[in-house]
Amino acid sequence: MKLILSIVRLVLSIRYKVKLHWVENLKHNWPILILSNHIALVDPRILISFLWKYIIASPVASEKYYNLPVLKQAMDLVGTVPIWEITTWASADDVKKVFASIVDWLKEWKNILIYPSWEIYRQGFESIKWKQSSFYIANNMPENTKVIWIRQRWLWWSIWSKAWDNWKSTFIKAYLKSIKFAFANLIFFVPKREVNIEIFDLTQEINENKTKSLNEFNKFLEDFYNKEPNEELRYLKHYFYYNDVKDRKEPDIIDWSIKELSLTNDYDLKQVPDNIKEKIKEKIAIIKQIDKIKIQDNSNLVLDLFFDSLDLAEIKSYIQANIKWASNPPITDLKTLGDLYMMAIGMSKNVEKLKECNWGDIGLQFNLLKVKV
Repeated sequence: MKLILSIVRLVLSIRYKVKLHWVENLKHNWPILILSNHIALVDPRILISFLWKYIIASPVASEKYYNLPVLKQAMDLVGTVPIWEITTWASADDVKKVFASIVDWLKEWKNILIYPSWEIYRQGFESIKWKQSSFYIANNMPENTKVIWIRQRWLWWSIWSKAWDNWKSTFIKAYLKSIKFAFANLIFFVPKREVNIEIFDLTQEINENKTKSLNEFNKFLEDFYNKEPNEELRYLKHYFYYNDVKDRKEPDIIDWSIKELSLTNDYDLKQVPDNIKEKIKEKIAIIKQIDKIKIQDNSNLVLDLFFDSLDLAEIKSYIQANIKWASNPPITDLKTLGDLYMMAIGMSKNVEKLKECNWGDIGLQFNLLKVKV
């Protein structure tokens, strides 16, 4: 393993000049929980390979990338823990089991690397307002757990980031591009991108803030990751003899960025029965533990009500389990209460194939909603 990761570091050094700051904070006598920002798909490889000299940490990764051929074998070598991808179907209980298993691994004195956002940057700064994982783990981890925060910088403009093309490229395409750039520059002349990795021991601060609300805890995390001003535009050329990114610009809209989440559909909600609206609001109030009066027909699930993937899975499952004619939109299409209402009456704009479902007890389910046909 040491030899393999040494080779990975060597390969990465062709393009990246990695600087680690305050590595002494990685010294420990207890299990370590590492919380890092996640700028681009290349940063796990950089982190794992460069931190391996000081600490052995098992990263948590999306199933979407964990299951890719070759990459899966590489991830298994470092003990990667796969987690459900937000764009696929999974129950909230399944995801919570993953969080619980992370706590169990910490109890077994394993070091775990997680990304509080569970996804790469959707804009040039960290946004984790609606995420539950770090809050859950911090409140359930062993008392002697050491918490390390890692802040990475200068990867936002790489081909592995959303800033390149809103990640319309596949992992394989980006990988092949990297190989092409290396050979086109005769390997030794590839322009270097500097990557700074700052390592902090913030165990005390985490323990102080985990007693606060989820929103306050996540705000605390965001303030740390976004302490420095936004990175300046730094598309770095890929050829020493030619500037291929001179006129390149950031995509106007990046999927699931705050800007994109603010772009919502307008619906005629008069076609939605009031009792369905009220039942959906009641369920949301239970999920988020808030007063129903705070939930409006125009509320944004993510930006206003701080829904995360768990919440979206739960409310989608609730609607489909209780309304026979509910449609099955992609979970990423559920941005507002209007989207939930349209789903409930079977009028979602995009529809995925439903899993087989037993409606034998549909009468009881309808009684729960008291829908009058």
